[in-house]
Amino acid sequence: MLNNMNFNNYDLITSIVKEYFQIQESYLREDGSVEFRIIPSKDMKQNFVKLVNNLKKNGFIAFLTKMNEEVVLIAGKITVTRTFGNRVPVILFLLTLLTVIIDGYIRSISFPKYEGWLMTCLYTLSIMGIVLIHEMGHKLTSAKHGAKSSLPYFIPGIPGVIPTLGAVILSSEPPVNRDSLFDLGLSGPLSGLIVSIFVAIGGVLTSPIITIEEFKQLVESGVIIEVKTLDIFTEFLLRLFIKPSSGAGPILSPLLFASSLGFLITFLNLMPAWQLDGGHIARAALGKRWHKLTTYLSIIVMGFLGFWTMAILLLLLSSMRAETRPLDDISPLSKIRKIGFFLTIILAAALFYFTIYNNPIFRLLIATQE
Repeated sequence: MLNNMNFNNYDLITSIVKEYFQIQESYLREDGSVEFRIIPSKDMKQNFVKLVNNLKKNGFIAFLTKMNEEVVLIAGKITVTRTFGNRVPVILFLLTLLTVIIDGYIRSISFPKYEGWLMTCLYTLSIMGIVLIHEMGHKLTSAKHGAKSSLPYFIPGIPGVIPTLGAVILSSEPPVNRDSLFDLGLSGPLSGLIVSIFVAIGGVLTSPIITIEEFKQLVESGVIIEVKTLDIFTEFLLRLFIKPSSGAGPILSPLLFASSLGFLITFLNLMPAWQLDGGHIARAALGKRWHKLTTYLSIIVMGFLGFWTMAILLLLLSSMRAETRPLDDISPLSKIRKIGFFLTIILAAALFYFTIYNNPIFRLLIATQE
């Protein structure tokens, strides 16, 4: 990322750094970057953000770290700039759209009271909307903090099992500090969660009421399957929007599967592990050493809860690639974000308890309400 520079660049970088920091000493490193010993100040976090923005205008980048208890700033010329094409994201989007449509049709073709293609369209819009809004939350946050990012790279799933594995976006550079790393991690899950809640409400409103006699006929014909228990959140929505009636009950809409998938994606992403969104949040709040510990704890928790595939995948990938490190890894996270870190842990636990635990919708779509 850094390249050899001439002394003109050395002088330019030094003059820019002097605008924001008091320099004790500086020298040219063998890799061509410039290393500064700087005097810490209460405005160091804000000044570093201004410095990075100024350096980027001139084609330079900077890192802030500690060496032997001294604050060290390393700056140099950017030689590798990640560029993002649109072709691959568009192809993956279309492939994922196809797998979601097929999955939606499979789940909707026998759904009573609605035309199969109408429900398929609603289902597709719900799934793609949850994932897209989740990733756009990341993208808008990246733009807010001055970092360029790619279009979402959607990951196709297997129709009839799981329609999509979500999506990812790529950033052109590391977050500037722990605050921006925290915001980047939190923005996606919160955005996707809000959409998932609205989809869940839509799922309840599109769940038709049928009589017990109709229900028994559909069960005997193999069109639907009876479910005895539901997760707490779905139970709450059913009681809120559907008036209880003796001798009748709702058939759960495929949109409730879509919302459940959204809740599951949010829950897993909030786990404080490696490159997950929750991992970015934990890295920003706890630092490198504790982030590694929370990664292993998250893997154990996922395995204990039955998400073995995700746990094994995280274990393998976390040993192959380091966590995301901000350019300024010295300045602490803001107080409000520190509180936010603990709230995200509570949110993840609440999501599991209220929306995932005892949720049969990943296997079964039909339920009755007594």
